[in-house]
Amino acid sequence: MTSSRTQNTVVGAFVVGALAVLIGGVYFLKERTPGQSSDAYFAKFEQVSTLQEGDPVKVNGVKSGRVTSIALEGRSVRVGFTVDRGVRLPKDSEVRIQNIGLMGERQLGVRMGAAAEFAEPGSTFDGTLDAGIAEAMGAAGEAIAEAEALVRSVRAAVDGTIGKPEFAGRVNNLLATAEGIAARMDKLAADVDPQVREGARSFRATGKIAEDFARRQTPRLDRMAEDGAEAAARARALAERGEKAAQSLEEILAKLNAGRGTAGALLNDTTLHRDLTAAVRSADSLFRSMRTKGLDVNVDLF
Repeated sequence: MTSSRTQNTVVGAFVVGALAVLIGGVYFLKERTPGQSSDAYFAKFEQVSTLQEGDPVKVNGVKSGRVTSIALEGRSVRVGFTVDRGVRLPKDSEVRIQNIGLMGERQLGVRMGAAAEFAEPGSTFDGTLDAGIAEAMGAAGEAIAEAEALVRSVRAAVDGTIGKPEFAGRVNNLLATAEGIAARMDKLAADVDPQVREGARSFRATGKIAEDFARRQTPRLDRMAEDGAEAAARARALAERGEKAAQSLEEILAKLNAGRGTAGALLNDTTLHRDLTAAVRSADSLFRSMRTKGLDVNVDLF
């Protein structure tokens, strides 16, 4: 009985020790202290890359919790995480997914803000993702794919142009045509150059002749200008005299129309007109009688 009781005691102690080791191992693996409590928070990201549940959460670089959940929520990703109770997060704290290993390991980094108000447990922060090796490898893969597409395009362009057998013949024909055009242009320049020079000499000679002619004609032109000025002065004097004569004529006509003066009275008196008409008729009768009968002069003396 004694040995059996001893064996049971040993077995019980072994089981209790094993349970204690197991529980202690679990807390050790979770990096938590038994009896320690925590508060839950959330963060929303456009993407979380290689972040996984159980990844550590560090507040200002100090490990303070773990990622508890990762789930899609509409077009974003909702990440749940815990922080040791007693660590209060200001409302303007930043939550970032950070790269911590060469194999794409991640952690959730929280940097406390400067706000005076603190977020309540269960609050949601807007998170951002820091580019890491995984993103760099993805970008490199995209760049490599684009480079391969570019190489294929260049190869297709080369095969469609330089790679064709007839391409070299076309290029040679084009070069030969260009050389022929260049030779013709050289010959044309050589033929035209003497004519251009002769034309330039003729133009200079013509210009000299025109300059000499203008120099000889300058005195005549000056005299013509002087004569023109004198003629203009005479014309102005004549115009002034004509204006004065016109004014005098207008005054005379005004007086004649008004009947003033001898001429005005004669023009406006009809009696003189009748007497003159009668005298002219009597003289005409006398001249006709003298022409037919002669002149008979009787002188009476007394």
